[in-house]
Amino acid sequence: MQAAADGSGATLHELNVTLLDVTPPVWRRLRVPSVIPLSVLHHVLQVAFGWEDRHLHEWQVGDRTYAPTDEDSWGEELHDESTAILAEVAPADSVLRYEYDLGDGWEHLVEVVSIQPYTGREPPVALLDGARAAPPEDCGGPAGYEHLLDALADADDPEHDEVVAWLGDRFDPEALDVVGINHRLEALWRPS
Repeated sequence: MQAAADGSGATLHELNVTLLDVTPPVWRRLRVPSVIPLSVLHHVLQVAFGWEDRHLHEWQVGDRTYAPTDEDSWGEELHDESTAILAEVAPADSVLRYEYDLGDGWEHLVEVVSIQPYTGREPPVALLDGARAAPPEDCGGPAGYEHLLDALADADDPEHDEVVAWLGDRFDPEALDVVGINHRLEALWRPS
């Protein structure tokens, strides 16, 4: 984290991130350093939602679109996400949009809840709260996920066995492992 030599001036953003078009809601409350670029926040969101970082992504901040510099722009003007610092593009009460897997269209609303001084007593990156597991990769976006949940919940559904075979025992749509996610976020933030 960047700060004055004495440690003063560093701040943390508290963000509420909601996966859009999914019912019941899937959301995360996160704390992150204000000085991180959107490229690093992308990795934090991947961990927090359990995504596998296998697909393209982009950020919508006002009328600007940010993405990795190696992504194909498909004719739209993209700005480098690694140069967009959270504190600069998301002041207090800001709202951003993060889309992961442009084919399935997982849109996340990212709301700045607060900006607080960093005391050094808490981990700078943490999952504070949330609800439900994120949908599994490649399930077809919000409509495909709704269909998957219906098939999973109904043993008489013709696709129930196929869905169970695909997901195995590893997916519980109601589960949120805050401790496990925080361990992964700590490893992401402080790689060995």
